[in-house]
Formats: sequence, C-alpha cells, structure tokens
Amino acid sequence: MQREVDAGPRLNFADFVTLVITFFSLGVTLQVLLIDIGTSQVRAFIASSVIFSATSQFAYLAVKDAGGSEWPAILAGVIVATRFGILAVSLRPRLPEGRLRRLAATVNAFDPNVAIAVQQAEPKAAEREFWRTTAAMMLGWFSGVAVGTFLGDVLGDTSRLGLDAVFPAALLAIMGNLLRTRDGRTAGITGGLLCLVLIPLAPPGLPIILSLGGVVVAVALSTEPRLSKSGTP
Repeated sequence: MQREVDAGPRLNFADFVTLVITFFSLGVTLQVLLIDIGTSQVRAFIASSVIFSATSQFAYLAVKDAGGSEWPAILAGVIVATRFGILAVSLRPRLPEGRLRRLAATVNAFDPNVAIAVQQAEPKAAEREFWRTTAAMMLGWFSGVAVGTFLGDVLGDTSRLGLDAVFPAALLAIMGNLLRTRDGRTAGITGGLLCLVLIPLAPPGLPIILSLGGVVVAVALSTEPRLSKSGTP
C-alpha cells in the first residue's frame, strides 16, 4: 500500500496580500532611489519593468552609492542575479510537461514562487501555486514601480517612511532559511568577512563582487552528500 503524499503549502489570501505589499514597497523604494541618483523617470520605469529584479538593481545601487563605477555596479547586479538560473533549473522538473509552459515559468523563476512550487507534491499543484505567487509579486512590483516613478516626489524622504529598510529586510528573508544550513552559514560568514576586510582596501564595488568567494569556500568545505544521476547518494 502506497503512503499518501502530503500536499505542499498553499498561498492563502493573507499570504497573497503580504506578497503584494512587500513587492509594492520594494518597487516604490527602488524607483525613488533610482530617480534620486539622476535617472530619468522614463528610463527608471522601463529599466525596472524589463529587469524585474529588485535584488540585482539594489546591488547596482549599493555599488554606485559607495562611489563605484558603472561596470563594477553592473557586475554586482549580475552576480546577484545568477541565482535565478539555479532557481529555474530546480523548478523545471517539478512542472507539468509542455515546453512553452515550462519556458514561461523558468523565465519568471524568483525566490518566493519557486520556494512554494518545489514544495508541492504534484506537478499541477506546483504550476498553480507558482503562478498564484507570481501574480502577487507582479501586482505589487509593477504598481509599486509606477507609484515610485510618478508619485515619488509626493512621498518625500524614503528614510523618513522607513522604506530604506525594505531591501535589507527582504534580502534577509531570502537568506534566512539558507543560513540555517551549515553550507549556508559558511558561505554567508565567509562572504561577509571578505567584504569587511576588502572595504577599506579595494575600490568601491569590488568587495561585493569578491564576496562570492564565500560560496566557493562553502562548496569546497561542504560535507553534504551529493546525489548521483539515479537520485541516490
């Protein structure tokens, strides 16, 4: 007799609203910061609508704000974005068959929607929860981007509203579960120490880029069992 597989978590209404508010806040904050550094409203709106990656754009802004040049800032954003490829790879096998359906999903693979999709027991449930989560993210993001772009002057100082804390809080939420694992702690601590050591020595932006060395160290020291092609350790 086969054991019934437990269903994965479902995105309820409260979760949906929370995601909308979170990504709305990210969108508003990002646009205000982009415009504050001299980006035109149209350019900022197009960039955020096309890139659709708050973490990459905030990494870019962090390097620019520290006095870094354009290319280190872009590279920092690219490094942060590399995780999306890993997320897409982990998501693809969990979805129903169909090249176009899988392609559409992998293009939109981000942390929250992949996290809930890969916990589903059935491919159809994975696809359903993935797109429900994606809808909440996009609704919040694009409405926040629009408000931040065209009504940013009305909001005034973002630090006064606490919006400057949104990105660090979101990033910590993304990293939270990873830091509970040995490999995650190794990567986080090593990368953080590299940044702290290099900040007074290296050009602005370079410490963030070189903090990727924390991942290299974590992989080298990892004691986690690797799966073979057959799926067994």
